[in-house]
Amino acid sequence: MARLFTAMTMTSIVIAAASQVTAADLPSGRLIPRFGRMDLMCKLALLAVESLGANFDAQPRERTGICLAAGAGSLTADLDFWSGHDAVGGPSGTLFAYTLPSAAIGEIAIRHRLTGPNLCLVGGDMVLPEAREMLLRGEAEACLCISCNVITPGIAEMIQVAPAANASALFLRRGSGGLRKLQESDRDIALVCSSLTAKNSPGL
Repeated sequence: MARLFTAMTMTSIVIAAASQVTAADLPSGRLIPRFGRMDLMCKLALLAVESLGANFDAQPRERTGICLAAGAGSLTADLDFWSGHDAVGGPSGTLFAYTLPSAAIGEIAIRHRLTGPNLCLVGGDMVLPEAREMLLRGEAEACLCISCNVITPGIAEMIQVAPAANASALFLRRGSGGLRKLQESDRDIALVCSSLTAKNSPGL
């Protein structure tokens, strides 16, 4: 048992792909049939994953995990849902599904047929250390890591922070190659994505 654990911890974790999107990048049409009814966080998370251009056929889909950091949870969908109490017909049943911070995980899993382990963290961004441990323990061969920060003007006024609408994604896998190895000090998905984007920009 100890030998198996040692072998796993010596396995490299690499960043195979990275992407960053904002609300300005959202397509005018539907990305998938359900896209129009999704809340903004799900749309951005799904678009960030699509923008990775990752090859999910490279390993069994049941061995690909999803880890999501929802910075403000589902506050935007929560507010929209409860505002519907005053509307004719009451709150939207369709919107209710998105009052769970983990709803984006479900949409991504359905879209790409990924059935590996998943994790949703609210309020902080400790997804990369958690995903790294998941891969080192052999619970998965690869992992999608997504960080979403969606704060509408209405929510921003309520909690006294700046509005935001962005998402960053990394595709991690065990093995070699990729953009670079995942370092133990890599903790902020947006920061890692920004550094990779800058490094791969023309003229740099």
